[in-house]
Amino acid sequence: MLVTLMIVSGSAPRESGSRMIVTEREIRGSIGGGNLEFEAIKRARALLARLDRASQECKLYGLGPALNQCCGGAVALHFEVVGQGSHDWLEQLGERTGAGEPAVLVSAVDAAEPLRSVVRPGPGPVSGVPADVLDTARSMARNIASTSSVEFTEMKSAGATWWIEPIRETSRPLLLFGAGHVGQAVARALAPLPFAVRWVDSRTGVFPDGVPATIRAVRVDDPPAEVSRAPVGSIFVVMTHSHQLDEDICLEVLRRGDFSWLGLIGSATKRRRFVHRLEQRGVEPVALDRLVCPIGLAGIHGKQPATIALSLAAQLMTPGFASGHTETGEHDGF
Repeated sequence: MLVTLMIVSGSAPRESGSRMIVTEREIRGSIGGGNLEFEAIKRARALLARLDRASQECKLYGLGPALNQCCGGAVALHFEVVGQGSHDWLEQLGERTGAGEPAVLVSAVDAAEPLRSVVRPGPGPVSGVPADVLDTARSMARNIASTSSVEFTEMKSAGATWWIEPIRETSRPLLLFGAGHVGQAVARALAPLPFAVRWVDSRTGVFPDGVPATIRAVRVDDPPAEVSRAPVGSIFVVMTHSHQLDEDICLEVLRRGDFSWLGLIGSATKRRRFVHRLEQRGVEPVALDRLVCPIGLAGIHGKQPATIALSLAAQLMTPGFASGHTETGEHDGF
């Protein structure tokens, strides 16, 4: 059962578009926790137990005393049995978001069998979607990348209710260089956070067993070459086993320029040495100002791998870090 938080009015624990998968024994994802989620799980399992397995249902919940919550808002949840039919829309959605591109999901929610299509900004028909719904979806697709104000829309057309939903990729691309003891702690800390992590090392046998599914670990012969393959706006975290390799990676990132943040593990002394060497290799001072070293939040002290990882993860989750507004701590270690 797929449970989607479609509409939020007032204060609520999660934003619209949050999803949760409920089976008879397992739960994946979250729509906000608390009694709302408990009641949603109970309702989802009740629907799954029905012999007719009705494909979908919408239900309103007030987040007040009746639900034993104090948020004060209200939400609309959509419950849908996910059957064995075509899931092409999921593959298309994955392709779009995996490439860092926004997408719009169009759903006929009150049809006997839910119809879903992924709409892109460009022209061309989309099977089964009325022209007025398609025009609205395309307009949304054109605007979704430039503003955060594009929100879920409901329309009536061709005798059906249509939901038009912007899908944004919330995981920011991050390249983590180095799979030593600190790199492994950082990878564990970043795994549940909204980052699409590509974890790079040139050595064989250094990645641990059981790398989280949210992280792609790759062994490559030439780690600096990975910089050019990263999406625009990527975050780079450099902590390899070699200072020379660290320097070469930083050089490629700074030459490229179109990154969000570059963090290098080490001390203020290491930063001064790197700045001097990178200047000799032709990097302009204005670019070198973007090299963050030491990494981590000021006030969190310690050189234990878990402490460094915690401090770095907190820094990356702090608003303004990508613009260099966050002070850094004195973490070093490899």
